[in-house]
Amino acid sequence: MASTGVLALLAVVPIAIAFGLLVIARWSAARSMGVGWIVATGLGLAYWQMEPSWWAAVAIYGALEALPIILIVFGAILLMNYLDVSGAISTIRWHFSGISTDRRIQLLLIGLGFETIIEGVAGFGTPGALAAPLLIGLGFPPLGAAVFALFFNAPNPQFGAAGTPILGGVNSVIGPEKLAQASEPITQTEFQGLVSAYSGVMTGLTFVFWGALGVFLLVYWFGDESERSLRGAARAAAPVAPFAFVLGTVAGVTQWAVAWFVGTELPSIVAGFVVFGLGLVMASRRILVPDDTWEFPDRESWSDKWLGGLSLDSIEDDDPQKEMPVWLAWTPYLLVGGVLLVTRWPTLDLVPVLQEFTVGIPAVLGYEELEWSIRYLYLPGTMPFIPIAILTGLLYRMNGQKTRKAWGESIRQVAPAALTLVIVVSLTQIMIQSGQFNAENIQYGMMDALSIAVADAAGAALPMVAPWIGALGTFVTGSNTVSDILFASLQYDAAGDVGVSRSIVVAIQNVGGGVGNMVSVQNIAAICGVVGITGREGDILRKVIVPTVIFALFAGAVGTILVYVVAPGAF
Repeated sequence: MASTGVLALLAVVPIAIAFGLLVIARWSAARSMGVGWIVATGLGLAYWQMEPSWWAAVAIYGALEALPIILIVFGAILLMNYLDVSGAISTIRWHFSGISTDRRIQLLLIGLGFETIIEGVAGFGTPGALAAPLLIGLGFPPLGAAVFALFFNAPNPQFGAAGTPILGGVNSVIGPEKLAQASEPITQTEFQGLVSAYSGVMTGLTFVFWGALGVFLLVYWFGDESERSLRGAARAAAPVAPFAFVLGTVAGVTQWAVAWFVGTELPSIVAGFVVFGLGLVMASRRILVPDDTWEFPDRESWSDKWLGGLSLDSIEDDDPQKEMPVWLAWTPYLLVGGVLLVTRWPTLDLVPVLQEFTVGIPAVLGYEELEWSIRYLYLPGTMPFIPIAILTGLLYRMNGQKTRKAWGESIRQVAPAALTLVIVVSLTQIMIQSGQFNAENIQYGMMDALSIAVADAAGAALPMVAPWIGALGTFVTGSNTVSDILFASLQYDAAGDVGVSRSIVVAIQNVGGGVGNMVSVQNIAAICGVVGITGREGDILRKVIVPTVIFALFAGAVGTILVYVVAPGAF
């Protein structure tokens, strides 16, 4: 019988190869993870001696588990494309251009408000793709626009696209059968609620200081010569600190409260709208707004690094148009938030009713252990994203050409993500289920062996280590959801081996996945492509690595306090 250490070394091979191909060879996620899938299959059949029929059933089950995630992604992207094609996004951008001329205030409204809304509703890289051009249009240096589009999205992906990282990521690998094996079993809905709640504690506390930190870094990195020092940046950021702390605290408290008391889908959506609305009122009435307006140095003094290699002539201020009333442009987002709020509100008790409507397969290839289903009235992709996208077309009176463009663009955008998700979830399920229906002399499956190795290596420090594992997953794959698919089960089992709260450690994993969005190879490359500074990825990475380390250390510290002090008895 092979030792646990040998099994763990073998089990890490598929993930290590896939990560290496992504980072070093610069292969696409689908190709890299496809190779990892082949390696995991080879190990499962040859070394773990999985029964071929069991392996096939697990691989198919994993592919099917990706379908609900794909539907959420498609629905979110479809709604975004309806807004883009109709002119709603242009109207929203026009609205921002007239709110305030103080760059610090603009950054806080867009970062804490706008990006939080977009991440909550759409996710999957959309906030940065919209916020970065918006910041450039307002007069930010291209490098700064890219950096802060990434920076301000970090506390949001944990609940992105109506909770996809938890609903689609965590739930796809920690199902009812796994939870039933615990000494005090709980339902998947209960576990999902705990992960959401504890994620909200960590991200909510981060929000309190995140806006102030963002303003400080804005001045430190992009202020005039006298401000590019710790003392100079602090002096220039201090006048707006009260404004930043108020918005940050409101964002954090709102996100935490919704995550704790309502559910997984709404924390970022509600927090974004509350902060955006409050910020608009405060900015328009000059509440806590400094008397002195802060501006960047003269454009002629901007370095080539700030410009990202672009010329000044190529970044003239954008001129978005108002193509409809502002309230009408925001209406689809409000409808999404409203439907989710009503259907998830605890006292209405609609969740059990909605979850009863399912379609699925009771036993994949005859294995009762692999029961697959979609709760189509509970899944955000099928309700409310796609219906509200269609309603948006009617609301904006979009013609057939624009409607076809929205659907065609959405299908084009979701196709590579869908392929990647199918491969990744199937790969993860093979690793998780390799411990069943195999040769009798293999004591642990691949994921079991990895979790024991992580638990042995981290020990009592697991809560401090967990966010870095989550961040690593997103750093390589570009997705908090995919990071949770890869590592949530591992973290769950490692927490059980160490003897600490599984739900809190999985929540730390989820929060760490959001942290990794700032330094994700794919996200940085996508932002560079959007703002036209491809080739300057290294400049962005060197900036965002600092807040990434701060956030990961903070998440680990808060998680440790939760595990050992606040809720040592939590599941």
